[in-house]
Amino acid sequence: MDLSKLSASEKLAVYGAIATVIGGVVAASSYPGHWGLTWFAAILGLAMLAVVFLPQLSPDTKLPGKEGSLMVIIGGVAALIMALVFLTTIAFTFEGFDVSSALFLVALAGALVMGWAGWQAFQAEGGKFDIGMAGASSVPPVPMVPPPAPPPSAPPTDAPGSEDEDRA
Repeated sequence: MDLSKLSASEKLAVYGAIATVIGGVVAASSYPGHWGLTWFAAILGLAMLAVVFLPQLSPDTKLPGKEGSLMVIIGGVAALIMALVFLTTIAFTFEGFDVSSALFLVALAGALVMGWAGWQAFQAEGGKFDIGMAGASSVPPVPMVPPPAPPPSAPPTDAPGSEDEDRA
């Protein structure tokens, strides 16, 4: 894993993902009743790391879409989850502020950074979603094949001058 080969938005996504994973796991395991949904954000942080580092670790493997599209979806969902959890537990977070509360806020900041980095990568690729089979958009369209030609018409058998009229 070579960080020097990553773009600025990918580096930002990596830092946000690491903060979300570490902070989210500690916070969710400390108070699962209040910060239980942060597990999802931690899993999305791992997914972000996979999207960013998979092209380096396995160049032959294709992602199911463009990297920026995947990053904006993963980062956006993680940011929404963490913002929702923060808004629903804001009183609990600041009531008895301890290390777990601080790491929850680190996870919140990391998820917001992941969302922002995903948005930057998405805009850098043109701002158009491309999700689905890898390489499907790069396959040229199949040219239209004309329908087969009709078979040649056979000469009519009861035309004047045919053998049936000569016999009569």
